[in-house]
Amino acid sequence: ARAIAVEMALVGVRQIVIVNRDEGKGRGLADLLNGKVRDAAKGAFEAQAVGWAGDYAVPEGTHIVVNATSIGLFPDIDARLALDPQSLRPGMVAVDVIPNPPSTRFVRDARERGCDVVDGLAMLVGQGRIGIRHWTGIDPDEAVMRRALEEIFTP
Repeated sequence: ARAIAVEMALVGVRQIVIVNRDEGKGRGLADLLNGKVRDAAKGAFEAQAVGWAGDYAVPEGTHIVVNATSIGLFPDIDARLALDPQSLRPGMVAVDVIPNPPSTRFVRDARERGCDVVDGLAMLVGQGRIGIRHWTGIDPDEAVMRRALEEIFTP
């Protein structure tokens, strides 16, 4: 969660809301972002932390929702993220860090609601591609990498 929030801040995201069951952890990340990251982002930026109790409703006007929890990770593939799926709206970008399975319940809910979805497998493949290119100079085909992982991850 920390790396995703830092990267988002550095590429120009102006506001980040960290939703965490442990408000202290959420506040710690918000403080980090409001400190050093705000300076590096060179612009208007604000991070805030809110407690997560019950089903979280994504506020109107939200552009990107990231699930950085382990909820839905194999073998608990039908686990439900405590998020109100009705608060996901068409055009919103929904990102899940869970690579296995690629289609978590959160991903399915987001697709059904018309969100643009980036699943955890896409993130894993992208990270792998960067690593392979960095260490070998070879630019691997992401489609081939994804198919191979889907075969491994499919029960």
